[in-house]
Formats: sequence, structure tokens, C-alpha cells
Amino acid sequence: RAVLAQTAPLQEGRETIKNKAVEVKDKAKEMLQKGKEKVQEVRKKLEDQRSKRVADFNQRMLARFDVSINRLENIASRLDSRLGKLAKDGRDVTDFRTALDVAKSKIASAKTALSEVKLSLETVTVSETPKTDFEMARGKLDSIKDAIKQAQAALVDVVKSIKGSSEKEKSGSSNNGQ
Repeated sequence: RAVLAQTAPLQEGRETIKNKAVEVKDKAKEMLQKGKEKVQEVRKKLEDQRSKRVADFNQRMLARFDVSINRLENIASRLDSRLGKLAKDGRDVTDFRTALDVAKSKIASAKTALSEVKLSLETVTVSETPKTDFEMARGKLDSIKDAIKQAQAALVDVVKSIKGSSEKEKSGSSNNGQ
């Protein structure tokens, strides 16, 4: 009996230690779960911010390209009116018109590519894989940029050819006048 009386407090001590250990484990599991939830919230927030940045980037780029295409169309119409004036003055503008038509077709293809990309970029913002979709969108935006550059280069060629022919005409008329 004396031994049993001495082991009773030890048993109680062991029980309290076990209870404390279970409480600590439960508390650790709870804290771990809270940490996981917080990480999930932060990831979701970062993903939302990333999607917003991608959407903003896409909108800025599309707006820039739209302005560029409108500017090129404006230049093409001004060149067209200039060619009309030159034709009224009796100059042969068939080569210039052909070059201008090529430039206009390149502007039209850039505009078509822009409208196609606008549709495809709408899906990027709601996608489950924004990183790969953003890379795809960036490639499409680069193709539009190249199309705009080609259209601009074609317009520059038209201007150069008009300018070159008018300079030849001026030098030819100044030599004839002397």
C-alpha cells in the first residue's frame, strides 16, 4: 500500500504531462493550419495583383498600338491627298499609289491582328495559368509591333519615293531653265 500511495502522485504527474503534450500538439496543429490559411490568402492576393498588372499592361499596349495604327492611317490618308494633288498637276503617280496601297494593306493587316489579339487577351486575365498565357500574349503583341513597324516602313518608302521624284523634277527643271 505504501508503494501504491507513492506511485499515485507519479501517475497524476504523468497524466498531466500527457495532457499538456496533447494540448501542445493540438495548439501546434492549429497554428500550422492558421499559417497555411494565411499563406493561401497571401498567394491569392498576389495572384490577383499579378492578374491585374497583366490586364493593365495589356490594356496599355493595346491602347498604344491602337494610337499607332490610327496615326499611320492618318499619314496614309494625307499621302493619298498629296498624291491626288500631284496627279492634278499632271504628274504620274501610279508607282506611288501602288506603294501606298501596299502600305495601306500592311496597316489593315496590323489592325486585323490588333483586333484578334484584343479578343485573345481577354481570356488571359481570367486564365488559370496567367504566366504562360502572358508569355503567349506578349508574343502576339510583338507580332503586332512588327506589323506596325512594317506598315510604318512602307509609308516611309512612299514618302521617300515622292520626295526623291520631286527632287529629280526640281533639279531637272532648274537645269532646263539655265
